[in-house]
Amino acid sequence: MSGRANLGLVVSLPPGIDLLGLAFEREGFCVVHGPDLLWGRDMRDFHPPPGVFAGVIGGPPCQQFSRANAINGSPGTDLIPEFVRVVNEARPAFVVMENVEGARHSRDIPDEWFPAVLRDYDCGGETYRKRYFWTWPFALLQPSRRRDGVPSYSVLATTGRRGRGLSVATQDRVSLLPGNLPLAEYERLQGVEGITGELMRCRSSKAFAIHVLGNGVPMAMGSFVARSVALSVTR
Repeated sequence: MSGRANLGLVVSLPPGIDLLGLAFEREGFCVVHGPDLLWGRDMRDFHPPPGVFAGVIGGPPCQQFSRANAINGSPGTDLIPEFVRVVNEARPAFVVMENVEGARHSRDIPDEWFPAVLRDYDCGGETYRKRYFWTWPFALLQPSRRRDGVPSYSVLATTGRRGRGLSVATQDRVSLLPGNLPLAEYERLQGVEGITGELMRCRSSKAFAIHVLGNGVPMAMGSFVARSVALSVTR
């Protein structure tokens, strides 16, 4: 916890295991975890009352825009229009949406939302992972480019499907992280040790646990975004 308090009620959707929401919680926001098919609810059925949430945050499914779509065979789901609908209904004071690079081509993202690209390593994290963000009504702060050390390969949603030797072109432009490492290593790289324990106790597969980890925003990156938002909303 950063020591900040009363930064507002935020709804995160669709949350998955909600690493972004956890980062906002650690920075002093009160986060409501919205509907997600992972937990048996659909964000398309969610209609927030106006004026209740100070912020709407999240990463709507991006299969239609993801380079990994050809690898994992996911359908071309695009819930960005639903995310924008929730924002319009909720009428929040701020918005944070994260997604993959290809989402830049979406015609549903409002023109007034500010785009930004962050790298986990520059935010204090361990990996090359890049995520694209759109914010409103302010632009995100930009971290300085880190030039010390060497970032690790990124934990992606498809990591658990890999053996030792697979290497393909990805957003990292390097060999992919193998899928045969201990689960604790993928948690460490994402900055969230122990978070998949309950999934495994419910007899989830290791590949699924890595999948939901890889879909999440690395904790260092999420915390950087949350701090940037906190500075903007408290000015």
